[in-house]
Amino acid sequence: MSARSVSRPRVLTVTTSSAHSFSKNAVPSIKLIPGYGMEGDCHAGESVQHRSRLHIKPPPANLRQVHLIPMEVLTQISSTMPSEEMKNQVLTPGALGQNVTTDGIDLLSLGVGTELHFVEDVPGSDGEAVLVITGVRNPCPQIDKFQPGLKERFLVRGEDRRIVKRLAGVMTTVKQGGIIKPGMRLVVCEPSHFVPLDVV
Repeated sequence: MSARSVSRPRVLTVTTSSAHSFSKNAVPSIKLIPGYGMEGDCHAGESVQHRSRLHIKPPPANLRQVHLIPMEVLTQISSTMPSEEMKNQVLTPGALGQNVTTDGIDLLSLGVGTELHFVEDVPGSDGEAVLVITGVRNPCPQIDKFQPGLKERFLVRGEDRRIVKRLAGVMTTVKQGGIIKPGMRLVVCEPSHFVPLDVV
């Protein structure tokens, strides 16, 4: 692993929900549990907890314990919205079900196995929480239920209309437990071999 500091890496908001609702609620902090996810969140668990995959037997490992979206992506998507009301709805913390909204990190350019270390620059603070990126979120039909036509805005297509990139954030697992809260900075630790992100 090689550590890389990013220019303005920080946490903007953290959100959670104990129920399988699409959007999540902003909270002062979230607690991570190694190999499990966020304490009290509906998507926490060693096996996958997303409703679209609960029918799979045996249940696959949960590679989607914590969901992160860069603020830069939300701003880009919002700039294409036809009305200010729609724009504001997209930018609401946790509106798209993400647990962590970041600023200053191009999460989608990172590779599988990249570690995200959450650091609080306060003397005597607890050890840092660590997430490991497993892949990208595939924009699902629920996004269109939240706002008609929004799903397509999170997809980048080539000239042949095939999907070449998905913008709905990254999925991670918890390597090291701890607290994440707004204002914390991030340190990116990349593996020696780059493996591009795919849908998980």
